[in-house]
Amino acid sequence: MKRVLASIFALTLLVLGAPMASAANVAVTVSEPTHREIDGAFIDDDLTALLSYGGRLGQLVFNPPRGNRTWFIDAQLIEEVTAMTSDYVLLGGEKGVGGNVAKNWLNQLNAITRSDQVSALPFGSPPAYWISKLAPSKSEFYLSYGAKRLTALLNRQVNQMSDYPNVTYPKLNNSTINAFKEAQQILTLNSNYMTQEEFEKFQGQSAAVLHPELQPNIRTSLVLDLLSSSYAISEKIRLAPGRFTVTTTKQNLPITLVNDFPNPAKVSLKIETLNGKVLVGSVPDQVVGGESKVQVMIPVEVVTSGKSTLVITIYSEKNKQLGNQMFYPITLKVISPIATWITTGAAIVLFVSALIQSFRRIRSKRGRVAHE
Repeated sequence: MKRVLASIFALTLLVLGAPMASAANVAVTVSEPTHREIDGAFIDDDLTALLSYGGRLGQLVFNPPRGNRTWFIDAQLIEEVTAMTSDYVLLGGEKGVGGNVAKNWLNQLNAITRSDQVSALPFGSPPAYWISKLAPSKSEFYLSYGAKRLTALLNRQVNQMSDYPNVTYPKLNNSTINAFKEAQQILTLNSNYMTQEEFEKFQGQSAAVLHPELQPNIRTSLVLDLLSSSYAISEKIRLAPGRFTVTTTKQNLPITLVNDFPNPAKVSLKIETLNGKVLVGSVPDQVVGGESKVQVMIPVEVVTSGKSTLVITIYSEKNKQLGNQMFYPITLKVISPIATWITTGAAIVLFVSALIQSFRRIRSKRGRVAHE
């Protein structure tokens, strides 16, 4: 009898212990290359199929693996799915159709992860290798920004990863590498004029071109978008175009300095000319308020009539060039005192030279007569 009871007890422990043994630790990674450009426009509507019940992302939340799950989620993907829950439009102007699918997926993600551990992937899932090569100072940023955005989007506390996941990094061509580097330089140069939210958003989204699972054609498209968006940032502090006609010897030429950033900017202007027909004076440093413009007066003095060009470059307080140079064609319709003085002086010199030559001829002629 004792043996029977002992066997039943052992069997009971085995049965009760089976679920505990099967509750293995399972890591669930939720990441996807971006389907949007930096300004938020959707490139395609492929997420709709991926988020549906039978899609790859849909299966992760509707039919997740069993066990003690830890979720590793990219906040960039959650941002895109959240954007789909409102009316959204694709690049070609076609309306997106994934609104309900996106809502169902987000609801299921929140429900299935409620009792699980959630950790945030580095924002945009860039590989550690390329971040260490192209933006080592921003390594911590992508980790912390991923956690910050995921916490806000899921409305719950999530864990920040201490390091990047170990993934195979893609081979990038020179155009991708150079575009990312140039975007970082432009962003650093203009960061003081941007809000923190604007800076973090662009910094985070710029890493989309580094995602290891991007298709080559999509990566090329995103690289071009990154360059275009970077140039747009570099042109937010700029000079308005114009051309001038100068009709007096001395004149002040009005140019407009524009600041489209939300924060004020203190800048200096370097003014040069393409020829010596006009002289330019210096102007003091300028402070332009956020989202405003000021008129700057450029003092010029005409040397001689004709045509010339002003070349003006904007520099930051750290003496770094902002944006591109602006060229201002100038038509000079005035004879200046300087030109008059030069012309008169030349005439006097010619007159004196003529007198000297005449005097020499007379002396030479008299000399010949005397010898005869």
